[in-house]
Parts: sequence; C-alpha cells; structure tokens
Amino acid sequence: MIEKAFKTNWKQSWSDSKFKTQFVITFTLLSILLFSLSYFFAFIEARPSFAVNDVVLNLVQPLDVSLFTFLIIYSVAIYTIIVVIRQPELFLTAVQAYAIMLFIRLFTLYLVPLEAPQGIIPLHDPFIEHFFYGQTRITKDLFFSGHVATVTLLYLVTPNEKLKWFYGIVVISVSLLIMWQRVHYSFDVLAAPFFTWGAWKLANLIQRKSLSS
Repeated sequence: MIEKAFKTNWKQSWSDSKFKTQFVITFTLLSILLFSLSYFFAFIEARPSFAVNDVVLNLVQPLDVSLFTFLIIYSVAIYTIIVVIRQPELFLTAVQAYAIMLFIRLFTLYLVPLEAPQGIIPLHDPFIEHFFYGQTRITKDLFFSGHVATVTLLYLVTPNEKLKWFYGIVVISVSLLIMWQRVHYSFDVLAAPFFTWGAWKLANLIQRKSLSS
C-alpha cells in the first residue's frame, strides 16, 4: 500500500511541468554547490583567521563524542527522508531549503574567517570526509554549524507533529555534543537554527509562488 501510494504521488507530481522544472533546477544547483565544497573548504582552511575565547566551551573539558553525534544525525536523517520522500512537494521543499541553507552557510563562512576553537577534537564523519572534504582536514568551517543546521531542518521538515518534541531533543543533543567536542563555538551552534529557519521559510515561499503562478 505504501509503495503504491509512493509511486502514485510521484507520478502525479512529475506530470506537473512546474514541479518537474523546479526539481531539475533545484538538484542541478545543489549538485554544483556540493561539487564546490572541497575547493571552498580547502580555501577557508588555508586563509588567515582569528580565534575567539568562548567562555561557554571553557566550562567543560573536550571529549570525542563523534560516534554518538553521527549515530543520532544519520539515524534521524535516514528516517526523515524515508517519511518525507513519500510526499514529493514536501521533499522538494526540503531539498530547496537545504540548498538555500548551504548557500547561506558558504557565504557566512566566507565572511567570518574563524580559527578552530582551542582544544578542538575534529569530528570524524566518514561520509562527509570521503565525498566533500577531500584529503584536507577541515576545522575552520565554523560559522554557522552545518550539523546543527541539518538536524534543525529535519525538525522543520518532519510532517509528524507528534514527533516534534523528539526532533527538538535531537537538535539540543547534537548542539551540546558539538560544543562538548569543541568542533564549534557556542555562537556557531546558536546561530544555526535561525539561518535554517530562514532558509525553510524562503523555500516554502518559492514553492508557493512558483507552483501557484
């Protein structure tokens, strides 16, 4: 029944030329952004930057919690994708929001050349490191936190209102784990949900304007 509904929903949406055009443009632009990441990260890693004394990070000793962080992020991400992909319009809006968020993040990373927090324990994300970072160890992709932004987007995207509280706990947990490992400054983490919310709102506006015109 679920598989039949999935096929029906996508067949109906794909028959809409406006949806098809948006889909192709969105994934083309996202692919360009993702392809450019390794070059961009190599650039920000090599340029001069400044450090900040973060009193929040100084409250605890850094600890490597990469395993817990990525178990949470990838488990929730996979579950959310499985749920959302059954609704083509929602899935497209989510991908658009992610692309917008990623573009904004690259822009803010360019504007704010931060040095890695003192005592940082780099995250070991096998997926990101293999596909996007290349051979360069990245520690200066700081303002704002991409991991916190991602789980915030998952919170905004999920259509199950009863699970919002769980996603909220996920956002808080990932935020604390990221800071505990000193991968980001506290303001990197705090800023991420606001930028993500803006990207989500803009994606929804694009959807309404384009599909209703």
